[in-house]
Parts: sequence; C-alpha cells; structure tokens
Amino acid sequence: MEKVFNGDCKTAELFDKAINREDITGCPLLTEDVESIPKMTGGLIIEILLLGIPPPEKKKLSQCAVTETWLDPTKYEVRKAESKIRENLKQQFYTLLANKRNNRMYKKDQRMLRILVDCDPQTVYKTCDTVRRNVGKDMMMFYYNGHGAASCRSHVGVDGEQYLWVVKKEVMVYDPIPLSQLMEHVKTPALYIWDCDYAGHIVNSFAHLARAKKTSCDGYYAEPMFEEHSMHLAACGADETLPQNPELPADLYTCCLTTTLRTALTYWFHQQKVTGFHIVDCIEYMDQIPGELNDKKTMKGELEWILVAVLDTLAWQMPLSVHEFYRLFRSCKPVASCFRGHILADRIMRSYNVRPLSVPELPSMAQHPLWKSWDLALDSVMTELSSRKIRMSFPALHRQISTFFFDQLAEFKVALEQQRDRVDCTKFPILLHMLLGYQFQGEALRIISSLLDRSPLIVEKLLNVGILPGIVYLMTTPQRGFNNLLALISAKVLAVDRRTATIEMLIRHPENRQFFLRTMNDPHMGLDTRALSCFCLSVLVRFSARNQEQLLNDHLIRELDDCLEELHNSGNSQDPGTIKLQNCAVLCLAHLWENNEQAVGMAARANTMENYVVKLLEHPNPETRTAAVYALGTFLSTQRSESQHGESMEHKIAKDLLLASRDGCVHVRKEAVVALSRYVLQYQHKFVVIAQNSAKEDGGDENHSTNGIRKQQTKSLKTANKFMDVWRCLEMLEADPDPSVQCLAGRVTGHIEGEAQRRRNSTRSNSTESTINSMREGSEPLNIIYSDFNPKDKVNEDERPPSHGDSKFVEQIVSTEFIEWSDAAFSKPQLADPAEEEKHFLEFQTEKRHSENSRKAMANLQKRAHERLDAQIFGIKHDCKPHRVGFHPYAPMIYIVDDRHCNLVEYEPKPKQYHRFKCSLGRGSTKDVILLNELKRPFLCVINSDAEVYIWRNFENPHRCSLASTFKASSEVNRRVGILMHYVEFSSNLLIFSQVKRIVSWNLVRETRCPDIQTHTEHPVTSFSSSTEDDLLVSGFQDGTCRLFDLRTPSHNQVVQKFGGHGRSSGCPVVKVHTKPNNDNRIIYVASQSGDISLWDLRQSKTDVVAEYAPKQNRRPPGLCHRSDLQVFSGNMRTVAFHNYAPVMACGSHDQGIKIWNTWGDKLNDIKFHEGFMGQKVGPSVSLQFHPFEYKLVSAGQDNCVTVYGKATDPVNKI
Repeated sequence: MEKVFNGDCKTAELFDKAINREDITGCPLLTEDVESIPKMTGGLIIEILLLGIPPPEKKKLSQCAVTETWLDPTKYEVRKAESKIRENLKQQFYTLLANKRNNRMYKKDQRMLRILVDCDPQTVYKTCDTVRRNVGKDMMMFYYNGHGAASCRSHVGVDGEQYLWVVKKEVMVYDPIPLSQLMEHVKTPALYIWDCDYAGHIVNSFAHLARAKKTSCDGYYAEPMFEEHSMHLAACGADETLPQNPELPADLYTCCLTTTLRTALTYWFHQQKVTGFHIVDCIEYMDQIPGELNDKKTMKGELEWILVAVLDTLAWQMPLSVHEFYRLFRSCKPVASCFRGHILADRIMRSYNVRPLSVPELPSMAQHPLWKSWDLALDSVMTELSSRKIRMSFPALHRQISTFFFDQLAEFKVALEQQRDRVDCTKFPILLHMLLGYQFQGEALRIISSLLDRSPLIVEKLLNVGILPGIVYLMTTPQRGFNNLLALISAKVLAVDRRTATIEMLIRHPENRQFFLRTMNDPHMGLDTRALSCFCLSVLVRFSARNQEQLLNDHLIRELDDCLEELHNSGNSQDPGTIKLQNCAVLCLAHLWENNEQAVGMAARANTMENYVVKLLEHPNPETRTAAVYALGTFLSTQRSESQHGESMEHKIAKDLLLASRDGCVHVRKEAVVALSRYVLQYQHKFVVIAQNSAKEDGGDENHSTNGIRKQQTKSLKTANKFMDVWRCLEMLEADPDPSVQCLAGRVTGHIEGEAQRRRNSTRSNSTESTINSMREGSEPLNIIYSDFNPKDKVNEDERPPSHGDSKFVEQIVSTEFIEWSDAAFSKPQLADPAEEEKHFLEFQTEKRHSENSRKAMANLQKRAHERLDAQIFGIKHDCKPHRVGFHPYAPMIYIVDDRHCNLVEYEPKPKQYHRFKCSLGRGSTKDVILLNELKRPFLCVINSDAEVYIWRNFENPHRCSLASTFKASSEVNRRVGILMHYVEFSSNLLIFSQVKRIVSWNLVRETRCPDIQTHTEHPVTSFSSSTEDDLLVSGFQDGTCRLFDLRTPSHNQVVQKFGGHGRSSGCPVVKVHTKPNNDNRIIYVASQSGDISLWDLRQSKTDVVAEYAPKQNRRPPGLCHRSDLQVFSGNMRTVAFHNYAPVMACGSHDQGIKIWNTWGDKLNDIKFHEGFMGQKVGPSVSLQFHPFEYKLVSAGQDNCVTVYGKATDPVNKI
C-alpha cells in the first residue's frame, strides 16, 4: 500500500500489517456450555372446583369472580360446566406443553397430561408415578387449582408438616396430602403451579422440607439437584387470597400463564373502566379479533408477537445471571412461556394488591416503562378494530400494521448513531423477535451486524439473548439478499463462541452447510463476505469430527481447491480481500485434514498441497505465508508415514519448510519450527540417533576400540541428508535473533536430546548388566558397541513413535497462538467504523503535516549554502564509545548507539536523557544503524556483527517502543570486511554487505529475501547511496572505485557503470558516496580517505548504459563524466556527512577536527575545539549526521563526546 503526500516522494508502508502491529494472541472465548433444564413433556392437573358448594372456612360472596378457563359456569348445568372447564383447562395446558397454537389435542397426546377432579390421596400418588414414568428424566408439571378446596393453612400435622386438600365428591370428604409424600412421588425435575389462596405458604413449606431433607441426607431429596430443578409459580403470597373482582376470571393466574394475550386484553378493557362492561362482553369482543395466534400477518398474531417481545425484553432486563436467564427463558419453551406469563400476572395482580411468587424469585417489573409501549400498541389496534368494525372475514391486507416494531427500529438506529462507545443492551430481545417477521428481517439483520461488529462483549450478550436460532433459521430460507449479513453474524459468533451447542446448531441441517459452501464460492459475493463464510467453515471443521465428515461428503476440499484456483488466476494477490479469503481457505484446509486421514488422502489425490499451499510460501504477504506453513504442519501431523508415497510427501514438505525457516517474518519462522517439530516426532528415532552421534562427536569417546566403527557409522549417518538438514536447521533456529523462535527451537531439540540421553543411559545400563553376568559365568566380556548410531538400524518398538494406526495425529511439542490470533481478527470490526476511520484520518493528517513541514524545510535549506555551522547548541559526554549518532526527524532528540544499547536524548528545550533500551538482542555488537521511512514513521534499524537485523518502531517512546521485525540477513559473514547497511526507499529494499562479491537484499514490505546483487569485485563495499525516484544504486569500494547498479536488471548483470579510483584517491577506500534523495541534478559525490571529494555527473555520460561486466558484444567504454575534485584534507579523512537538501557537507579527520563545506567548493568553517573555557580539542570523529530537515549537525568522537551544532543564534544546552 502506497500513499503520496503533496507530490513529494512515494514511500511504502513498512510493517503496517496486522501480523506486524498486533500481539499474536487470541481473544477470550466462550467455551463453557450453559446448563439447560430438561424439556417438559408431561404434567398432572389437579382441579378442585366444587361448583355451587363453597369451600370450608370461606364465606360465600354475592358478587365474585366465577369464570374458569374463560367459561361462565352459571350458564350451564353443574356437571356440564365442570366437564367443559376440565376440557378447556386440559387444552390450554396441552397447547402450552406442545408449544402449538390453536391445535387440537389428539389421542396420542393424551398421555402428556393427566387431570384429576374427583380423587383421593392414593389416586394422586399413583397418577404422579405414572406421569413420572412417562416423562422419565424430563421435567414434569404439577398444577394445583384449589379454588373449591379447603385452605392449605387449615390443617397442620403434629410435626408441623403442611397438607394439600383433595376431595372425593361421592362422599364429600376432604382428604389431606402431605407435601413430603407429594414430593416423593413427583420427584425432580418438576414445575409446580399453585393457583389457590395462600399459595406462597405452600412454596415456603416446600423450601423448608427441601432444606430439612438435604440436612438429614435421607432419601432422594438429599441431592443438591432437587432445589435447582424444582421450580414453583404461586398465584399469591403466604398471607394473601386470590382477587375476587367479578370483572376478572377466577383463575386469573392460570389465564396469565396459558392464555397470555386474552388475559392482557381483558386487563386492558378493565382499565378502560367502561360503564356496564362485563367480562363476558369482553370475551365476546376479543373473539371478534381476526386472525390466528401463530400467523403474524393477522391482527391477533401481531398482538401476540408484540406481547411476547415485550415480556421477553422485561425478562432480559431483570437482574438475573446468564445461567438463570437461560434456564428460565431459553432452554425449555413451556417453562419460558410460564415464566413470561408470570411477568404479566405480576403486573395485573399487583394492581389488585396481590403479589405472585416464583422460585427462582423474579423481581417485579410491574412499573417498567416498556408497558407503556405495549399499551400504546394495544390502543392503536383496538382503535382500528372499533373504527372499522373488523370481523373474522376482513382481509388482513387492508389493515394497518402496528407501529411498535417500527418505533423500536427507529430507536435502535438513533442509539447506534449517537452512542459509538456505549451500546444499550436492554432491548436486544426485541431484535430477536423482529427476525421472525419478514418485513423487519432486513433492518434487524443490519442492526444486529452493526452491533456485533462493535465489541465481542456485545456478541456474548446477543448470544445470551438467544439470537442464534433465528439466524440459523434464516440460513435455511431461499432468500439470498441477506447472505452477506448472515455470513458476518455467523463469523462474529464463531469468533468468540466455541461452545459445542453453538457449533452444532450452526451446522445441524444440510441447508446450513450448503449456505456456507454456496456463499464461499459465489462470484457475485464480495471477497470479504466469502472470507467470512470460509472462516465459519474452518471453525466448524476444527472443533467437530462429525462436521469434518459431513463437509468432506459435501466436497469441501474440491470447493476450497476451486476457490484457491480462482484467487491464483485473478492476478490480484495484493488485494486485501483476496489475501483474507486466501488465508481463510488455507486455514480451512489445515483444519480439515488435521487428525483426518481421509481428508489427507483426498487432498493428496487432488494435488492440493503442491498446486496451491506450497506455492503460497512465496506469497508477498507474510500472514499468507504463515498460514501456508501452518497448513503444511497439520498435514505432517496426520500423514501416514508407513507408505512410500507418504514418506516422500513428508520429506518434500520438510524440504519446503527449511526454506520457510529462513523467512524474514518472525511468525513464519515460528510456525516453521512448530511444523518441523511434527516432522521430528514422525521420525523421532532417526533424530535421536543424530542427537546421540552429535553428542559423541562433541564429547569424544572413552572407548578407543569403537572409534573405527563410529567413523564408519558417522559416514553412513551423513548420507541421510534429509534428516541432517532438518536437525541443522533447528540448531540454526536456536540462535535466531528473535527470542521466541529460539525458545521454540530449543524445546524441540531439547526433547530429542532428552530422548537420546534416556536411550544412552538405558543402553549403558543393559550393557553393564550383561558384562557383569558374563563375568560371573566365566565368559569373555562383551564389547559395548553403540549400534544405534546407524540411522538405518531398526529401533525397538517401545522407542518408535506411535503409528497412525494407533494415533490419528502426532502429539505436539511446541505450539503458537497464530490460529487463535487469526480467529480473533474476525471479532474485530469488519464494517466501516466511524471511530476507526477518524483515527486513520488523524494519522493521515499527521503524516501530511510532517510531509508539508519537510517540504517547506527543504525549500529553506536550499538557501543556506553560505551559512556557518559552528555554534555548539548541545553537548553530552556519553558513558561508552558511540558507534552511530543521528537525529530523530520530527522530535527534538538525537539517538546514540553503542555496542548494545540505543540512547535517546532530548536537546531542546531542556536537555535530558529521555530513553534507553537494548537495541541489539543477540551476542554480536552493533555494526551499523540507519533510519527507515524517515518521511513518515521512522524505524530504527540495527545490525550486529552476526548479521542479525533488528528493526524498532516507536523507538523514541519509552512506553510504546517495540520490535517490529528481526531476522538474520545472511548466514555467511566475513568479519574481516565489516558489515554495512543501506535502505533503498524507492523499492523498500534493505541492502546488507557482509561478504565480498555480493550484496544481500531484503524487501521490508514483503519481509522476504530478494536475489543478491553481484558486485564483481573482491573488494568490500564501504558506502551506499540511492535516490528516492529510481532504482539506481551507487556503491563505493575499498579500492577507491565506485559502481552504479541498476536494480531493475537481473542480479548477475546489474553493474551498469564503474568510475572513480584515479589521481590521489587511487587505491584509497571510499569513505562516502552520496546522491540527492530526488537526484534532480544527477550528481554523485564521492569522498575518499585520501581527503578528496569527487563530483561525477550522470547527465554528461557518453552513453546511456555502460556495462563493464556485460557480454563482450554489448560492452562499451565508460561514459560517466568526472566534473571536479575538492581536496578537504591532506589525508586520513574518517567520516563524511552530506545534507540531503542543503548544499553543505561535513568532513571529519583523525586529528584536524571537522570542516564544513558547501557543495560548490567553498569552505564555511572549521570545528576544532569544544566550546567553553579551555575547551578541549575535538576528538577523532566516529560518526557525523545532518538533521534530515533542519540545518543542524550531530557529531560523535572517540572521546565519547556527542555534540550538536547549529547556527550561532541557537541556544547552548549541556548535560
């Protein structure tokens, strides 16, 4: 990615990819499944009415509530009324248990419910046992309607035990049932519903009995599960009676639980206080509302829809734990319906001074503001019903849809626009219910995707609400307009939720699997959407063997092959969407064939590894290369090594991994170590032999008689190059510049060396025992021969690693968090985030301001060709000898680099030691230091004597300083010629000279090694220079000559000019070569150790391309024009610095101080002494550096003094 600021210079973004900027760690995951309660599959109903006969201890009222199950018993004969009430009650509870609306109860469902009206205690016990036997371990409902029974407080046992009352109508005898006996026959899990006076007293008695049973540890109820799986719903408190308002049903609480909408409408009518309006009229009026409860397109269905959404939202806003909310309102639909009805009953019955109870206890939501929204929706519907006089036959299309959900949508949109940092989660259940209506699905999905994109915490909350079943349902619908939103939501869920229930739900149906497969390879979908679907598939196959098998049967490997082939042929490998989809496809393949021999065989037959995965090891994006290495490692962990073809594939993969182990990206090398560790474990017996032999060669052998055998076996050992190369590679990675790579490689080699030591100890112990036994028998002692030194020898079965027949995969020694980090990337915002866009805009403005200031400074610097530079504005005595010094481009500080550390020192406005850190982490000492990306975000690049490169970002900030990248530039270092670095800004290549005849080149954007540059000379390079506008490179050599390289040409033929090495500078090393960054005048400055500075003009060359090392037929005479020479010193010039934009240069010698010249040959001033009284003489210069955009010079000498020089008007600062 490249940006251009004001037409200045074009600079690439270095180390700006997520894999470079972020910590490679995963995000917190949801892995603990929430415990659900068993489903309710049966129940027992006990109804004690005794119509016309008042219960004992209860006065008969002239006007009281009489309707039961919405039936007025006074209009029927007693027997007929009781029969109708019984059938209505059974139908209501059947609808509740079967979770169906307006459905008849068939004979096959008769066993679900048992109803008792005329019974005795033994009948109750027997029926409880029958129902419990039918439901098994599922939840059982026990409903008690005691409107005609004696009060539960009227009789208390001798031991304080409470009783329920049942009646035998034939003899009119009330029989008590002890609660303890009832508990014993109902068992757990169970839901008790008490619709009678003083119902809270029964609940309290149950709690007391449960605690007593648990304390005594006697019987079934000593189990802790009893309290958890025993729920109670009570119509009133322990000291309260049921409301007797004649305008309300007598079984008001039961109506709230079973016929929620009708009860809510009755309460609404009652609140209107219409004169002369009776409950019977209300029932008749409600029957005129058109539609069905399960049809949301009708008025009745829409009202039911809105009411359930309101009750669900009220339940969500209760201060319940996630576990409690899931148990009560999500895990079992009949239980959820009952507890939602309890919330409605709490609102209605509290208005009549009755407080329903529940166990677990639910807080009261009777005064919640959301009830006003429900009342408003009901008002609008009733107004429309009254004005139009709608009947059952009125078409549903001619009615006005309620504005409830439209108002909620508008509220969500406003909240999303105004609350970027904070999200109101209180109304999430309304979004869930919007998904059930086709007219709101699109808007609801957009709001949900926008919410999920903000934070993983919101993902968790929406999952707790229960949003996932609705999303899964929409995947199975034929509509394809929301595929991008469904893919995004699924990816967000799987990025943070790894619970078994979630994974099984997302792939339970074949339609869900086909949705992801279809979306992944749909060319009409965006690349980001396809990548999201591919990520979902990779997670699904990773955590479930059953999903692997199902998706293999759905030809997932072929689909992934087609996807990778399409991306490979697109020719747009640098597109972010292409990279994202490519990485997801590779990781999906890796998860698919991990631990799965069938998938490995299918991929091998399809040549997936060779055609796609191996080729990605050369991809320019480091994250893609890391994913490819991970895929190769998982392939190794599953590949069968018994077959010859399997072994050859493993050896070929190991060879490819050796190349990846020398990658410039740290994370590629880490994954290469992990992958090689699996190869090592596959052939552990071979590597144990290699480790044993290495130990013997290093430590020598005390047994001289076996030396000849060992030499012969060592020779045979070295023929096994494929294993020796891997072992040497691991030993090389033990000395990697990055500590994390060192640690991983050390654990692998340590594991093998530990096994080798164990085998040596075992062999020596066995040999010693055999020798002692033979000496006891009088025979000759046995020669101890280490036959296991030969890798072709057989190994004992107990020492061989487990085969794939015994284990599906090889156990890992080491691992990384790359996969977890890749998954966590999908938990971050995928949509356009205004806050993130604003952050990037501010960064862009900062870079733009730096570029504008730099441009203005460049224009001003051109006018300073005759200004002196002799005022010392800052000085410091460093504690050790500095190697390099330089200015920070945009902060008033200098960096001082010694053997190991980098010191940041502020010189304005108040000088102080600002920051110090260890910049070279290896054993070698620092050899060269340069700044990368000066015009934007500077990086400090350090190379040590072992050719280990360390690149630091934010090096000026002690809190944000971090290692951006590190790698070993070259495995071959000639310590006699020194090490030198140069950054070619035009191509983002880092050039390193560490041995003669070639220059190593690394591309820092791709973090890969480029072809070496051949110098065609035995003399070492002493200086580099390049332009920011082209690919021309100038190098100075120790023999005094210079060469001009064209980096666009092939590596063996890049020298296009050779010049210099004449006159006084003949044979003297080049100290410095320099070209202007934009190279407008095409002048090359060459400073020689002899004290001369030569100017060479590219514009006056006699030919365009002069290649001294080109083929003979194309060879031409040199044509670079030598303009002039400037003698600065009489000899022994040590350091030279050229200002990039001002026409000045500074030269330092061994004993004559520092001289400032302009590039036209005019001497500006000399610096020979430090300022101050009796100022000491300037020591031999070690490093000189101009400020990139200011007229300042920093100098470091052998006397450890670091000094900053500027104009005479600048203040002097010393520390």
